[in-house]
Amino acid sequence: MGNIWPVYRKVLMFLPKHGRMHEAQLEKAKEAEKILRKHRCLGASLCIFDSEKVLGEAAFGEARKGVPAAVDTVYRIASVSKLVTAMGAMKLQEKGVLSIDRDVADYFPISLRHPKAPDTPITLRMLMSHTAGIHDGVDYNSGIAKNVPLSSLLKGDSFCAHLPGETWEYSNFGAGIAGAVMEAAAGVDFEALMQREVFLPLGVQATFYPQKVQGELADATRILPPQKAPNFNAKSRMAKPLPKVQCDAEHHYNLAHGNLCISAKELAKLSMALMQPGFLTEESLQDMRKVIRPFGRRAHNLSQGVGTFILQDQTIHSRPLYGHQGMAYGACHGLFFDVETKKGMVLLTSGVSEARDGVLSDVNKDMLRLYLAEE
Repeated sequence: MGNIWPVYRKVLMFLPKHGRMHEAQLEKAKEAEKILRKHRCLGASLCIFDSEKVLGEAAFGEARKGVPAAVDTVYRIASVSKLVTAMGAMKLQEKGVLSIDRDVADYFPISLRHPKAPDTPITLRMLMSHTAGIHDGVDYNSGIAKNVPLSSLLKGDSFCAHLPGETWEYSNFGAGIAGAVMEAAAGVDFEALMQREVFLPLGVQATFYPQKVQGELADATRILPPQKAPNFNAKSRMAKPLPKVQCDAEHHYNLAHGNLCISAKELAKLSMALMQPGFLTEESLQDMRKVIRPFGRRAHNLSQGVGTFILQDQTIHSRPLYGHQGMAYGACHGLFFDVETKKGMVLLTSGVSEARDGVLSDVNKDMLRLYLAEE
């Protein structure tokens, strides 16, 4: 995929630029607007924060066709959800509900044993760090939209050639299973569990079900190749019937990995709780930030912690940045923060250039350089 991006960037320059910044109570708003227009962003919400408060926020372009993005627009934040799920797992560990280093077989009714390593335990730490030997096979990618039962997917091509714990391979499936394990351990539906353990204690409005969103939910549209209709249609997702509230090991692998719906300001609130002890202990925070595996050839500047991306890139920042990126349906989202300066950035979009070198997108790189670089 790496060879495609130079051509993609050249083609991108022929596309029209979209949108303007509005509702901008933000330093460097003009520079941010230039970056978003450079990357052909359709719409975005941006929030800059420290460990105590929001420092500035702005909206750009449209959330959906004919609907301007706003500072409180809600987005499906794709893989940034994994960081929030990890917060829930660490809180459950602190309460003694589970241990992220115990065999998930102690909690989960479905066997996750790798067929080549039937005696090797798989843990939540492995699932949340993409080291469980599970990947997104053809069966998973075709089955998730059809809500195929988990036990059926595990009989297909969902296990890697390597064994659990041996190496890193990014897996939405594995991260999604982590949510199902959490609800099995707690005996509470995953959505209700995250509301109880994370969102309500922190005073945050968020949900893993688009149907429960209050306010405007953004579409997600791919800009290249141009799409006639959104790839993620907010109205159609919100119109789907809500599933029954219950623990469901067979089907709740499709929430924790990428389905969280939240605004930039509310996501900043969650991030503040990751900057310093309070909601979580210092031990838990340090555990989340500890490098488990580097991304290797896929990205020279990223390593994996517990549900956390560790970004180490001198061209962006002299110290490590912690957070996560999410890319799906043409949208690109980013959340990163510096634990020393206690400053962070949330960027959520409804469609933008997907160009990247390795994993981190060009638009996230440019915005991080603008807002988190040392003065």
